[in-house]
Amino acid sequence: MPVFPSVEWFESVRTAANADPAFRSFGTAEAQVGVKVGDEVYLLDFDAFECSGVSQVEEHTLRDVDFYLQMAPEDWRSLLTNVRENDGADSEHTFNTLDVENGIVESSNPYGLNNFPKYHMTVQRFFDVSAKIDTTFE
Repeated sequence: MPVFPSVEWFESVRTAANADPAFRSFGTAEAQVGVKVGDEVYLLDFDAFECSGVSQVEEHTLRDVDFYLQMAPEDWRSLLTNVRENDGADSEHTFNTLDVENGIVESSNPYGLNNFPKYHMTVQRFFDVSAKIDTTFE
């Protein structure tokens, strides 16, 4: 069982998402998306109809991404538990709702930040697919 957060976990989700017709149905995405879980930072590369890569990176890398999602580990756990229980996030646990309520989407680049509304459904589906992954938490 992959542990969240880890490259292994993100790779498992990437494989599942790339095989998921609903993920591909949102159209092409060209974005680098950061995921900040406490002090750990991961990079998701979205190219065309797939997530083409995942990696663990240093925090300074976030200044070059389009946008990043930032939450405390316990908030990520709550989100992923909700995704697992509902086979996808309920309306209170979507990134859009969490951003409106808690400002979880960040970017040093205003143009990159504009990509969140454009690609948020793709990113949401990526994480919703994690319902299929047996996840343990640090």
